[in-house]
Amino acid sequence: MLKGVVTALITPFTDGGGLCRSCLEQLVELQLRGGVESLFISGTYGEGVITSTRTREELLKVAIEVAPGRLSILPHVGGADVESVLHLAKLARDLGYRAVSVVGPVYHVPTRLGLVKYFSYVARAGVDIVVYNNKGRQGYNISPDDFEYVAREVPSVVGIKDTSYDVDQLLEYVKRFGSRYLVAGAGDNLLYYTFAIGAPAHICGISNLFPELVVELYRAVSEGNHAKAVEIQYRINGLRKLFRKFGVETQEVLRVALRFRGVDPGYPPLQMSFELSEQQLAELRRIVEEYLGA
Repeated sequence: MLKGVVTALITPFTDGGGLCRSCLEQLVELQLRGGVESLFISGTYGEGVITSTRTREELLKVAIEVAPGRLSILPHVGGADVESVLHLAKLARDLGYRAVSVVGPVYHVPTRLGLVKYFSYVARAGVDIVVYNNKGRQGYNISPDDFEYVAREVPSVVGIKDTSYDVDQLLEYVKRFGSRYLVAGAGDNLLYYTFAIGAPAHICGISNLFPELVVELYRAVSEGNHAKAVEIQYRINGLRKLFRKFGVETQEVLRVALRFRGVDPGYPPLQMSFELSEQQLAELRRIVEEYLGA
């Protein structure tokens, strides 16, 4: 279903919190030019959990309209309210999406039985489910044993997106489930590792801004040029460190930096509103220009 670099696309909002269609078209076009073949929408970088259901509905509809058929899209429909999750999953099914991703229940820590009941309820939508394990955001870990239990009880579960930043766990997912389920890595500092251990896909944030760079890493691993891939990973790690200096979540830094690539990324959600100083803007411009000139 997914292979290679999967960009965790930011959501381009209007000033009023709706969806900016023209911005989305520009974001998708940059991904296509950069060689990306798959998108993950409305996830952490897409800020789906804090996006209104109405805007998420619009994103599901518009994304499938503006993206060409060769571009695979995995929409994330998870949230705090299981009824809204089910509603979005049904809409995704009706629009023609083959699968949806669902983060584990948030805020309150579920039991293992609770996980089964939760994903079973979402499975009523009649669409395949990729479990999204985001340990830091959901407040607990979905271990390989947990996933095995859920997948056995919920036949609609077809894969796992593991954002645990635990290399031992990701390897265990690949070895135990890689032949039967989609296993996607996450965390941009683990791009090389994800592909080197045989996971078929990595859901990536920095490829919003530099898709060519991440695709180059993936191709290097595919061709057996691990030395080159390691050098690219080191470069990506350096960029991540630079972006953390700006004091806001990375997707918002990328949102601003995209303007220096001639792409209108829209506004952030109101909860994430921020201002950068002239010095910070100049630094971001320098980073982008140095990359484009390399």
